[in-house]
Amino acid sequence: MMCRGRIKGEMYRCATFLVIAASLIFAVGLVSGCGGSSRSVLYSGVSLDGGPKRVVTDAAAAHDVRTVHAQWLAEITRRAGEDPGQRFANLPAQQLRLRLAKAAARYHFTVKKVQLLHPRQVAPVIIIQTRRYLALAHAIPAIENSLDPHTGPSDQAGWAFEGFLLEAQDERGVPFLDVFNFERGSGPGGGQWARSDQLYPFLHL
Repeated sequence: MMCRGRIKGEMYRCATFLVIAASLIFAVGLVSGCGGSSRSVLYSGVSLDGGPKRVVTDAAAAHDVRTVHAQWLAEITRRAGEDPGQRFANLPAQQLRLRLAKAAARYHFTVKKVQLLHPRQVAPVIIIQTRRYLALAHAIPAIENSLDPHTGPSDQAGWAFEGFLLEAQDERGVPFLDVFNFERGSGPGGGQWARSDQLYPFLHL
């Protein structure tokens, strides 16, 4: 189960995770530091079922994220075929890019890719890069809520897009976190991946 949302005064969203692989274990860590630019956090490891931490190499991180993207794409494609009639508000592309540019300036990242997929309507894929790993991880809930806003009282409906995926990379282009969701059809959900415990952006149970 994951909850996403801003810390103050915003709706949280709880949804069942799409489990990707054994290496994609969802854990939470609290750390301190200025900006989170130390590269050591990238290699501090993920905890597997309470056992010893496993250090995620650069190659493993790239492989894990390719797996995440492939399974997310398969999920939104399947749901588009099963429930084609459901409609989403779809934040206009120009407004999405404007909000992304504002977030980039505020949270010190570079936008590397914006791709708007169309399983039925729009499903953005956004890739960003930064040297401020921890600071960005902590900002992801606010960034995602800005780019995929919610309306209405229900946590199970009212999100702008039928699918959303945001990948964050370090300055060398190696991924260090990934968040994604799929909203069309029954049982909407999503998940998160990070290459160390400290870099998970959302609370998970």
